[in-house]
Amino acid sequence: MNLKDHDNNLRIIGKIFIVIGLILVPISISTFFFVDMISHSDFWLDMRDFDVLFFEVRPPENLLYMLPIIQTISSLVFLISGYALATQQQWGKKFAIVPAVILLFKFPIGTALGGYMIYAIHYVPNEELVDSSESV
Repeated sequence: MNLKDHDNNLRIIGKIFIVIGLILVPISISTFFFVDMISHSDFWLDMRDFDVLFFEVRPPENLLYMLPIIQTISSLVFLISGYALATQQQWGKKFAIVPAVILLFKFPIGTALGGYMIYAIHYVPNEELVDSSESV
């Protein structure tokens, strides 16, 4: 793979990150609404007064909002790193490791995609290939 192909791969990876980030935005917004609906429901009120043997279990209401907050942060990470890779920013390669690692936990397709992205981000074309491709 020469330098031009490597740059094209990084731009494509950046566009994939942007698409994933844009998909996660409505999901995180709907998760906020779902969590808000659950936290004000009768189910949650009954859950707050749940007794286990001699202990009263009272789950904190704010803990419910952790999932949508994490989803929102991950969508921002995907969007920012995708923009950085698509526009070939210097810091883009280093920052793009974060969403690639996040993808590793989404088995099986995300694992393969994340593994390839980590490989493509860390791949450095040989100088011989760069020189020979420029002379052609």
